[in-house]
Amino acid sequence: MLSKRKWVLSFLFVLSFILLAKLEGNSTLSTNYASLLLEPQKPTEIYEDVVAWITRTDDLISVSAPVSSPPLIEYKSIQPLEDGAILSIDKSQDLYASEDGLIIYTGHRKKTGKTLSILYDTGETATYGFVDDFHQLPYTTVNAGDIFASVENDMLYVQVEKDGEMLDTEELIEWLAVFYE
Repeated sequence: MLSKRKWVLSFLFVLSFILLAKLEGNSTLSTNYASLLLEPQKPTEIYEDVVAWITRTDDLISVSAPVSSPPLIEYKSIQPLEDGAILSIDKSQDLYASEDGLIIYTGHRKKTGKTLSILYDTGETATYGFVDDFHQLPYTTVNAGDIFASVENDMLYVQVEKDGEMLDTEELIEWLAVFYE
């Protein structure tokens, strides 16, 4: 059973619709909402008209700012370790994705602790070890500049596989330097 408030609101809605139809019929209003509401084939036109009536496009100002991508990681020194390298860092940092990609692994490895791997759209697979917090779930996509993890200790393991081969320390330095520019 409907409450009194719902009945009153329904009555007011029907009354306003009848009033709208009369005003449009007498050419007092130059709209055609009543005829559109009676045609069930055109609900999108009603929606677009109501949205256009409610929003004022002349009040909107488009604003843009220069887009800057943060560096992948800031580090003091780099030392080779097996197939990758250990980066020495000063402070806790967030790790940013360098390109669009897919997180293919998050977990714990014996030698690198908490580890995360990203398969970038460029075909490179980057693995980050000694990570403290994961900010993304496995098998989720990341966009360039998205935060995917954070490091709070003083070192980070980085390994990059490109074209089926692991980058050595010199190539890894160049790979990391590309994102500072």
